[in-house]
Amino acid sequence: MKTKLLISLFLFALTIQLQAQTDPNWTYIRSDNTGIGGQLHFTIKGDNFNNVWTGGYTSSSDEGSLVRIATNDTVYTNWGTYAENYLPNGLIFDIDFDHTGVIWVGTEKGIATSSDGLDWQHFDTTNSPLLADQTEAMAIGLNNDLWAVTTNADNTVNGIGFYNGIQWEYYTSDNSGLPAATKFNDIAIDGNDVKWIASENGLIKYDGVDWTAFNTANSGLSSNNIREVVIDDQDRVWSLVGNAVDIFDGTDWTHITSSELPVSNLNATSIAIRGDKIILTEGSSSRSLIFDGTDWIAETTNFTIFDCYIDADGNYWISGSGVVSKFDGIEWTRYTRNNTGLPDNFNDDIFIDSQGRRWFANGGGGIQVFDCPNWEVYGPNNEGLFPNPQPHYQTTIGTSITEDADGDIWFTYDGTSGYAIQVPNGNYSDYASWVIWDNTTAHPNLQLVQEVEATDNGLVFLRTYYGNTFMYDKTADTWTQWDLSNGLTSNPDCMTARSGGKMYLGHYQGIDIYDNDTWSRMDLSTVGIEHVNDIQFDSNDVMWVATTLGLWKYDGTDWTNWNTTNSNIAADNVRAIDIDANNNIYISAHNTHTYPYYGGISYFEGTGNTFTTFLAADSPLAHKQVEDIAVDEFGNIWALTQSEGFSIYNPNGISGFKCIDRTLERTLGVSGFALEISEKGISYPNPFTSTTTISFNVKDTKPVSINIYDVLGRRVKRFDLKKPVIGTNNFTLDLSNQKSGIYFCEILSSQKSSTIKLLKK
Repeated sequence: MKTKLLISLFLFALTIQLQAQTDPNWTYIRSDNTGIGGQLHFTIKGDNFNNVWTGGYTSSSDEGSLVRIATNDTVYTNWGTYAENYLPNGLIFDIDFDHTGVIWVGTEKGIATSSDGLDWQHFDTTNSPLLADQTEAMAIGLNNDLWAVTTNADNTVNGIGFYNGIQWEYYTSDNSGLPAATKFNDIAIDGNDVKWIASENGLIKYDGVDWTAFNTANSGLSSNNIREVVIDDQDRVWSLVGNAVDIFDGTDWTHITSSELPVSNLNATSIAIRGDKIILTEGSSSRSLIFDGTDWIAETTNFTIFDCYIDADGNYWISGSGVVSKFDGIEWTRYTRNNTGLPDNFNDDIFIDSQGRRWFANGGGGIQVFDCPNWEVYGPNNEGLFPNPQPHYQTTIGTSITEDADGDIWFTYDGTSGYAIQVPNGNYSDYASWVIWDNTTAHPNLQLVQEVEATDNGLVFLRTYYGNTFMYDKTADTWTQWDLSNGLTSNPDCMTARSGGKMYLGHYQGIDIYDNDTWSRMDLSTVGIEHVNDIQFDSNDVMWVATTLGLWKYDGTDWTNWNTTNSNIAADNVRAIDIDANNNIYISAHNTHTYPYYGGISYFEGTGNTFTTFLAADSPLAHKQVEDIAVDEFGNIWALTQSEGFSIYNPNGISGFKCIDRTLERTLGVSGFALEISEKGISYPNPFTSTTTISFNVKDTKPVSINIYDVLGRRVKRFDLKKPVIGTNNFTLDLSNQKSGIYFCEILSSQKSSTIKLLKK
């Protein structure tokens, strides 16, 4: 779609204005709000800052996110729908921007817009004249208005929404020249502000007064079913009809058909144009037809394609089922949920290292590190963007992460080759330094590693699925296998280190303790403890034990138990423990064996019987089956909520996520005269106290209009330069009678419209 420019800072009286985060004490890390979001990417667009935008949607959970890909450093920013109010719906069909960077998002359930990326307004059938919520396409008019194509299963309510920043109008066959009972597919606006609407009954032109219908009977259209319409830089109208592209220059029609393409037949579903570059995509056949200005080539992918785009650098982008992909003219780079963020909402472990980086292990993507705001993913489905340190039998299942006393990061996989990866000094980006331990380099029996833990004296323990436990001595560079024949008394279910080089392995009714090559057993059957799920030691060396019969504390003499009969703990089946620097105890617990099922997280200071508890049934916690818990340096509590990713809670408000910048890039940039006046104009000084000089270039002497708007979109001043000079023009803007704040100077010439952001001190 051809995107024209809009300044839409007005507030419509019926608009719902929403703060994005519903609860400042909770946030979420999920596969649908990290990386490229969900699995379905129905649109791909770009902004004036060379960011690429798409929408990621997962139909099974009906969740998704708006995604910005900063192509200069490949940072992904998400505006999600899960427990957030950024968008009315995660199924995104179109994205557009005005010339100041205000964003408009068309979804299955209405339109969302934001001027800063933080506060969003929603329009739908409940607060506007729109008769249908599903917004298929949008375009921005020269007079700063929004035009939106909305559809419904009932074709009689399909139409075109128009919003001028103050009020809405809705055009249907009842009040306009639009054909009746028709599905409208797309809209584009040319340089004369004429609207071109693609429909299943031909191409409709609206010049602001008259409606004109083009069809096969009265024009050069090859078909009446117009799938998309775009405007090129010569103001020609390109109508995509599937087996052809019909091009109208206002007088004559020309065509692109399969006879001119490197294919025997054409069934295109999407088109994008930039300069002399063209891309056509065929959805179900997964084929892209690319014109580089000279030649056409055909490129085939292995996924269904929904949309395409060409960026300012000339790269061709396609989006589709599970993939967003970039073609630079030589090779494709694929971006998926398996190489851009959290690959899976089913997770096995969370670990926060000494540098504050978050590490995740899950079944869909292996191992991930979140070094905010960047993600790296280490697994066989990461498309080669990052290492997959499994040269033999590969698995997508990551199991555990830890950090040893030297600062080395270790992570493991649940594969038959027994992979454990050692990252010296935790420098994960130094891939060449990684050490790969498997059953050929470590121990021949190493396989299916479930957990890794390290002592404070250079020992690393790896627990496997079959109960065998392997110990690596870093100093001696030797591996030892421990099992029921030489130290263990039962197959362990968990491990944790204790100061002095000790390792505690919990199992049924006991704990096996390793201390300087000597094993001993702590018998817990007399205490009444059954299955041991986790063990942790606080700063006073007091042991805390997570069991199926509640939380236990052992101070070296006495045992104390908290369960659902003597406290408000979340559940008796305590799965994991974490302890912060102040010796506050955090646990995850659930009951998923007997109805009614429940679960959540609890924490307390270690004494008394009163916990702060959040159950999934009556709190924002995403799922009752909380399997792991960790507390970071900001006091955020990370809960691994089984099939729903991670729920994060902080009683003092979520902290530590300032690295995720959800603000919109809207400043056109004023740095002295570094900005090219011929492109956008400049203001100096900026910021200013009362007056500033506006400088801009024009190529003819036709009148120029200059409008000044405040941050709410209200026009506070207007100037008309009837006879500008060719080249640079200057005028002094006096805002001394206006209050301090942000203003926008819109310059409308015969060639273009541009806007400068102003800051009055």
